[in-house]
Amino acid sequence: MAQTKRKRKTKHRGTAAGNVVARGRTSRPNSPSRARKQSGQQRRQARVERASRPPTWQGAVWRAAVAAGIFFVVMVVLRQPIASAAFVTVLMFFLYIPMGYYTDRFIFSRRKVKLAREAAIRREQMTEQKTEQKTRQKTRQKTGQKTGQKTGQKHGGKR
Repeated sequence: MAQTKRKRKTKHRGTAAGNVVARGRTSRPNSPSRARKQSGQQRRQARVERASRPPTWQGAVWRAAVAAGIFFVVMVVLRQPIASAAFVTVLMFFLYIPMGYYTDRFIFSRRKVKLAREAAIRREQMTEQKTEQKTRQKTRQKTGQKTGQKTGQKHGGKR
């Protein structure tokens, strides 16, 4: 005889006291296309979060250090004396710090203004939609009263 009830694939996880022990993922693993889509969404979300953080001097110092290190390597590869390359690198490091910070601050403030403008436009569109809906409802009520229909009634008389 064929089995009609589906067999349980996992062990019962309850305890005598009625508590259920939490376990890991029980669903099917993601397909490669779905995993790619989710990772893309996570990257976009991380980029938005990173861009919405205000600039810091510590971040500017790290960026300046990386840029100065690359600059030093380029100077050595171009066969400059190491002492002069080190001097110019230190000079560039201290020049890059404020330049990087104020550039980041400028970009951050522009982004903030742009987001605020977009939010204001979105709010305005929402209020326009709400007022449009209200005017539509009022006109429906008025037309319903003129023809003798009760408000909210779609069809006049019996069907």
